[in-house]
Amino acid sequence: MLLPLLNKEKILVLLDFDLYSPNTILRGAQLAKAFNSTFEVLFMVESDGDGFDQPEKELMIAESKKLSKDLGASEFRIKEIRNVTMFFNFLEDFTRKMGFTQLVLAHVAESRWEEMIHGSLANYLMKSMSFIELHFISQDNAFPYEKWPYNKGIYAFLEPIGENDKYYLTEQKTKNTVVEGVFFKESATDFDYGVFLSFTEDKLFNSYKVRDSVATLVNKQVKLDEI
Repeated sequence: MLLPLLNKEKILVLLDFDLYSPNTILRGAQLAKAFNSTFEVLFMVESDGDGFDQPEKELMIAESKKLSKDLGASEFRIKEIRNVTMFFNFLEDFTRKMGFTQLVLAHVAESRWEEMIHGSLANYLMKSMSFIELHFISQDNAFPYEKWPYNKGIYAFLEPIGENDKYYLTEQKTKNTVVEGVFFKESATDFDYGVFLSFTEDKLFNSYKVRDSVATLVNKQVKLDEI
């Protein structure tokens, strides 16, 4: 049986600490399905940002990676940028080089980028990237997590329980904490069942299967598509 050919449209979902909303990934997946095409996700991260918000950034990255995988993204990329000039230069070059035709992103009034360029991000993109169709998604729209098998990720911690590769899952960091990461609870259960993902320095994951608040190590140092 012949498979249907993919549409010539190519969709990029843009994420950033200020421009983050899981709705952008969902909309990218919906557009890809409508156009019978693929979609990719790009998360732009400030390399010299303030350290105080690092846990929140890690949670966003972990959640967006998991959601991208579950919604069928063909690629998930993280790009570190130093300033607003690098942000726009890389985005324009990358979208041209990779042949993207649609760009999906959340719009935030008075975002960090708009403060830096003293104007509207939407107007700037429309002027400098007229070759691509823009889709601005409101951050205020609630993401329908009931359509995803996991609840929204929460920052969580693991403590050893005396067995190899088994840990107790808790939402509070204590002196016994040995691992930090994000817990995705299965939405179909009232118990603490789901997936726990921890971060590594080389941006790979350790993944744990969680059953009744006990996390068991499943994979070490793996890419998201291997979880």
